[in-house]
Amino acid sequence: MPKIGLRLWLILSAVLPTLLVGILLGGYFNYQQQQDLQRNLHEQAANIALPLAISSQQLLLQQSKGVQALLEHAHRLNSPLVISISLFDADGQLLFTSNSQRDLSNQTIHQQKPARLSYQPQDDMLLVYQPLLKTNPLIDERPGYLLLAMQQQPLALQQQVHLLNTALLVSAVVLLALLFGLLLVQKQLTAQRRLKRQLQQLLDGQYRLKPYALGINELEQLQQGLLQLAGQLNTLEQEMQQNIEQVTGDLQQSMEQLEIQNIQLEFSRRKAVEENRQKSDFLAKMSHELRTPLNAVIGFTRQLLKTPLNPHQSDYLHTIQKSANSLLHLVNDVLDFSRLEEGRMAINPEPVSLRDLLNDAVELLAANAFDKQLELVLLFETGCPDDVVADPARLTQILMNIAGNAIKFTEHGSVVIRVSATALSEEQLNLHISVKDTGRGISDDKQSRLFDGTSISEQQDQQTGSGLGLLICKRLVLAMQGNIGFDSKLGEGSTFWFTIKCQKHQLTVAEPLPLTQLENKRVLYFEPQQYSREATLQLLNSWGMQVTTCATKGQLQQALSSRQHYDIGLVGRAVAINQVNDIIALVQQLRLSCHFVYLLVNTLSPNLREVLLGSGATACLPKPAHSRKLALALAQPYSQPALPAPDEEKQQRAALRVLTVDDNEANLKLINTLLSDRVQELESAHDGAAAWQKTTQHVYDIIFMDINMPVMDGITACQRIRQSSLNEHTPIIAVTAHALEGERERLLALGFNEFLTKPLDEQMLHCTLQEFCALQKTQPSASPVILQAMPLIDWTQALQRAAGKAELAQEMLQLLIQSLPQASRQIQQAITDNEQQLLLHALHKLHGACCYSGVPRLKNLLEGLETQLKKGASIKSLEPELSELEDVLALLLQADTRLPPELSQPSSTTVAQA
Repeated sequence: MPKIGLRLWLILSAVLPTLLVGILLGGYFNYQQQQDLQRNLHEQAANIALPLAISSQQLLLQQSKGVQALLEHAHRLNSPLVISISLFDADGQLLFTSNSQRDLSNQTIHQQKPARLSYQPQDDMLLVYQPLLKTNPLIDERPGYLLLAMQQQPLALQQQVHLLNTALLVSAVVLLALLFGLLLVQKQLTAQRRLKRQLQQLLDGQYRLKPYALGINELEQLQQGLLQLAGQLNTLEQEMQQNIEQVTGDLQQSMEQLEIQNIQLEFSRRKAVEENRQKSDFLAKMSHELRTPLNAVIGFTRQLLKTPLNPHQSDYLHTIQKSANSLLHLVNDVLDFSRLEEGRMAINPEPVSLRDLLNDAVELLAANAFDKQLELVLLFETGCPDDVVADPARLTQILMNIAGNAIKFTEHGSVVIRVSATALSEEQLNLHISVKDTGRGISDDKQSRLFDGTSISEQQDQQTGSGLGLLICKRLVLAMQGNIGFDSKLGEGSTFWFTIKCQKHQLTVAEPLPLTQLENKRVLYFEPQQYSREATLQLLNSWGMQVTTCATKGQLQQALSSRQHYDIGLVGRAVAINQVNDIIALVQQLRLSCHFVYLLVNTLSPNLREVLLGSGATACLPKPAHSRKLALALAQPYSQPALPAPDEEKQQRAALRVLTVDDNEANLKLINTLLSDRVQELESAHDGAAAWQKTTQHVYDIIFMDINMPVMDGITACQRIRQSSLNEHTPIIAVTAHALEGERERLLALGFNEFLTKPLDEQMLHCTLQEFCALQKTQPSASPVILQAMPLIDWTQALQRAAGKAELAQEMLQLLIQSLPQASRQIQQAITDNEQQLLLHALHKLHGACCYSGVPRLKNLLEGLETQLKKGASIKSLEPELSELEDVLALLLQADTRLPPELSQPSSTTVAQA
């Protein structure tokens, strides 16, 4: 929309209303004038026509010839207004006319013949129709009419004159309004120019303005506002000038101070750079200097551990070795960090076998994983190449650090390492390695500072570190053109991953595996752990072996029952001392269907592995399965003849001092009998207080401690021995008849070294002595041995529990029978008093006594009752089982306890089965 100036607005405001009002009023008055003229003309015509009609009527009645004269005379009197006066009969025939030159016979009004006076305008005239008042008898008695033609030109001329007068009047009024508007505009423009001049002075910084008389009140108010604004601006300018001068002085002084500080900071920066360089040099030199004595300490410690040592010396040396390794790891981190800061951390890529490299690294982590009973797995995705060009030392360092942290902060579950590769080109690939654990996870507030070189461990964490490991890993990964990150949620574990760019290597670096000997071999593979089963099964399938996989014992028994013969039996198991007999029985069972049986176990203990090899296993390898070692072990029987199994060494009594503690005389006698053939010194105690007293006076190599005992229970005794005695570091083995799930973890946390379930046998004790007296402290998981229900008295089982000694078996049964009445009374009294804890104590004591006596029916019943009570069952809900227990005790008191004749001869071979 175009803009309109103020002057034009003022002119339009003055002229337009005046023009509009003038046009409206002039049009109105002109219209009224025209109506008046028209009406006057009609009145004149009526005044002429009516008298003529009356007169013509009389003359026609008289049949006078004066009608023509009358019409002509009337014409002359009203000339020039009248054009013609004509008289017509009823049929429209002209009778008389005053102007013969103007014929009115052809007018349309003759057809209309109105009944009264009427007017019909024409182009230049007005026709007036006047009927006669009475019928003329001469003309068929029908009335005639008078037709008068009047001039309209004078009327039109008068109308034009009136219109011109009106236009002149309106123009004069508009011109007057225009003159008034121009005067107002001139006055306003003068005031406007003065205000504009004052505003321009303000813009130019001239605040002393001269006031003018404008003559318009509003403009004078505006001028007054401009004068006030000028005054305020003048004051503000003066204040601003003062402030600028003050700030300029302060700024100049600050600039001088900043210049001085910049000079000082530059000197400080140079000094800090020099000190940082000196610090890095110092750290590097000190790290090298510390590594030399540390390597000597670790090396000589290892050599010293190979010499004969007593338990205390061996324990001290193991502590020294762990501390030295921890210090060496910290020194290496400091050295790497100093190198990274200086930019001297070189990346040396070389052709390597990826699988051999990562398997060797995971083997170093296995011991820590076995100590915490974690499932450690290395899994290569399908299509991942083996021959790559990378820095093996740095790749191993990154994986060891990340996986080591995963093991450190995971209490239970698994740590799975997955390796995959993505081809970037024909010669380059992107290697992706992830480490997923089931640990505690990382909280959101700590995730942001995970790679900044500070420790994330909380005060309650048992494991802490320097915090440099992940920072070094990040910088190493970036140096190898990769990336590193993690995904973690508190309480749900973490997944750390890193990628590095590698070159493919066309030649094979690793020694070839003997896969031709393994191709199409039939394998029976049993592994309960999912990730371990997945990784090993992938290896076996890639070697072209025909694998039958079993995840549960039920599936294994189903595979064995099919009577199919296998070339190789491969068993993956968690190993504990009280599970040795289960594994031995499983190996012997597999030997019936497999040529060779191999074990994959979560222990590095040579003693346990030696026992398992002695049971008939072809080889015993640690988890996770090293692909090269597993392939060589499986192919070895097909590459060279199998060596004959060595004869068992003659059992010798070890120079050990053992303390056994149990309040049940039968249990104590059995364990002492089994140990007397294997150790030189054996002492016993009937309660925890007596055991603690003995440990304050003598040093023992190992202690077997019952849990539920009078005076002082086994847990309190263990804690007392750990706190104040000569046996603070002596292995203490918890021995109990039955325990719920989680009992082992609770006892280990309270200070025990291991947990064994009754009944004990020679093989179990032998493994325990061999393991703990050598102080190789692995803590495999334990699961209670569950015996299948048998008849009332099973003499075969009793002989097994008594190491094949018939007299001992019969004596143990007699001792049990003799204790039954007292035990029955204690149970009945507890039931009567509704004392749940007393009943649990009586049942547990009787349960421990019957474990060695070959009474499986009683043992199974006691085991079920004890389990229900520990789970919180009430005595009333156990009434059926308690009634059955009373019946079984009565049957045992009446049973024949004599040894059958066919079993009276001692067997030369003891078969121990769990």
